[in-house]
Amino acid sequence: MVALPISKLASLAIKTLSKPMSKRVKHYFMQSQVGQEVLVVIGQTTHNVTTRMQIWSAGYKVKNIQQLEPEKAISQGAEFIGEFFIFSVAGSLVVWEYDKSKKKEVKKDLGVQNQIVDVRNSLDERLDALEKKLDRLEKSLVVLNESINSNNEAQEQQQQVVENINVVKSRRGWFW
Repeated sequence: MVALPISKLASLAIKTLSKPMSKRVKHYFMQSQVGQEVLVVIGQTTHNVTTRMQIWSAGYKVKNIQQLEPEKAISQGAEFIGEFFIFSVAGSLVVWEYDKSKKKEVKKDLGVQNQIVDVRNSLDERLDALEKKLDRLEKSLVVLNESINSNNEAQEQQQQVVENINVVKSRRGWFW
């Protein structure tokens, strides 16, 4: 069964609710005297910027731009505030989702790194055990070589004794 993406649903709900909230923000700004003054400034600025961009894109130079009437400036400023509010909410949600996915990715990477460390530690332990076993085998080999050398020396001494006995026997035959 697939789990519901609650955070995505909540994000969608917030985005949906941001439109009526932007209307309330616009209404609040339009009702207060200070808000109207701010909306006039914002409306005149957006009118100024958009008109300059339109004239420049047509290939002409801008000399003078007429100011909007206060009612139109308030309306345009209110539209800008509403759109800015919606954009801010949507942008904040995008940043939040991105941050959430990055944290999830970091957590996943940390899990992979922990697995790598565990495997590395296991391999180090196995390598240490093999090195100890190799050291024991090398020591056993040295003991075995010493034993073989000692046996070879004993055989050589035995051979010399036999040769000496043979030499003595052969000389005795001459003298006796």
